[in-house]
Amino acid sequence: MGVIESLSAGYRYLGWRLYLLLIPLALDLLLWLAPQVSVAPLLQAIGRFYASMTTVDGIPPDMVEWSRQLADGLMNAGDQSNLLGLLINSSLLQVPSGLVALGPGSSIAIWTIADPMVALGLALVFSLLGLLIGVFYIGLLAQQLPIGAAPKVPTLLPFVRLSLRQWFKLILFVVLVVVGLIAIYIPVSLSATLVLLFSPALGVFVMLLLSGLSFVLFFYLYFVPAGLIMDNVGLRTAIAQSLRLVRTNFWSTLGFFLLTSLISTGSSLLFDRLALYQPLGTLAAMAANAYIGTGLALAFLIFYRTQLLRATGDLTLGGQL
Repeated sequence: MGVIESLSAGYRYLGWRLYLLLIPLALDLLLWLAPQVSVAPLLQAIGRFYASMTTVDGIPPDMVEWSRQLADGLMNAGDQSNLLGLLINSSLLQVPSGLVALGPGSSIAIWTIADPMVALGLALVFSLLGLLIGVFYIGLLAQQLPIGAAPKVPTLLPFVRLSLRQWFKLILFVVLVVVGLIAIYIPVSLSATLVLLFSPALGVFVMLLLSGLSFVLFFYLYFVPAGLIMDNVGLRTAIAQSLRLVRTNFWSTLGFFLLTSLISTGSSLLFDRLALYQPLGTLAAMAANAYIGTGLALAFLIFYRTQLLRATGDLTLGGQL
């Protein structure tokens, strides 16, 4: 199946299976109603540091403007910060959310975290829980599709056991990626910082180049979560399989990524305006976003599996969906 066929199959299979929307709806309700866990003091302290850099004598004008923009961005990020947003893993595990981009909802309280170690610990715990929730979500979708090599388990306990094993493999994958990025980012960032002092334009170019390389890396690992969960393969196999699929189907994969990102972004902008009419508008935005996002997640699994079957020469999938 191509890009459009996969999207069509995803929404056709979702249909009225509204129970598949329960996880994203529950997460959005949590963000909307639970107290906000804010790290504003930490981000604002960093922002004040960069703001103070603008008053240092001898700093080039471009460096002053860059520091001012960064300081303003950190201040705004602090006001909008909510560690509970880490429970929703949209980039890696396709979990949709209509409230992550909106910032604080109708929270009855704000828990402010000023200790960096406490903030780091909570961020780690919420990130791990977000991965687990995402594995349950994608696993539930994969269980409903008549494709995939992972066992179809009819009861809850075997499904939980299977999901926990896949969660551990996904954690290992994330650790490997983070360690690799740190090994690249630290020397390059130090070099770019030194370059910024003498040539801000060149330093910014180096940082942009590094960001571009990071995007390429993540793009080639795009199908790793699907391989780990939908086919229940090992981590090494999932990585090799994703690299091969993206390399041999580069343009169709890029087209799928861009189109689904456009649909997700466009619908989010529309639902952001709808969510202003609280409470009914917010509830409607949650439900509509969960439906659109779940259809896109199903389309992602279908697109991945059809590309894999095409690579192995099995073209019989079309009749199953």
